Amino acid sequence: MKFIAVKRRKVHEDVAEQIKNQILSGGLDVGESLPAERSLMQAFNVGRPAVREALLLLQHDGFIEISASGRPVIARPTPSNVVGQLSFYARILLSSKEGERSFQDARRLFEAAIARNAAEIATEAEIACLKATLRANYESIDNLDAFERTDVEFHRAIAEIGKNPVFTALHSAIAEWLSKQLRVSLRMPGVASSSYRSHEEIYDAIKSRQPEKAWQAMDRHLKDINGT
Repeated sequence: MKFIAVKRRKVHEDVAEQIKNQILSGGLDVGESLPAERSLMQAFNVGRPAVREALLLLQHDGFIEISASGRPVIARPTPSNVVGQLSFYARILLSSKEGERSFQDARRLFEAAIARNAAEIATEAEIACLKATLRANYESIDNLDAFERTDVEFHRAIAEIGKNPVFTALHSAIAEWLSKQLRVSLRMPGVASSSYRSHEEIYDAIKSRQPEKAWQAMDRHLKDINGT
């Protein structure tokens, strides 16, 4: 058994953690400006590099935004920020066949549920938007690069129904993580046409307000794409 020496926590991480805790506890309100850089240096008894690295870390995590004046403003992480934190671990999992299969199964269950939800709550405007993405998908069947793009747009339009930011953030992340697998699948003979027909079936189920049919159509579609 081999171990390596434990590294001490970096100063800027401690600074970022304290500011983050103040935001989460309500000590710093959303929209409020952080103290000036020099004030932070004095408050934490650290140098300018530590403060600047802490601010970069907080910005990356979505806890602050840099205003036009250059002063950091308190923010709240969005679902996209939160999901984005998982990208590193997702890449590790996707490096193995087992991990890739796990993501495919997760996507199938997630998107089938999203389709069911869409059939229950979609407005006429959202159905019209979905129809437009379906039309664009049909028109690109003979252009695989365009078909890949419109395929993603069709699935995204379903995730956007109901305007739940967690759904859209998760969908975008999963689609990005599995983009290589999608490109490989669509380049197999006949897959684009078959995929479009599945999209038609999913759209018809959502338009006709049939949640169970929408679930089943999406489930079959992703099983076909995954080769299961």
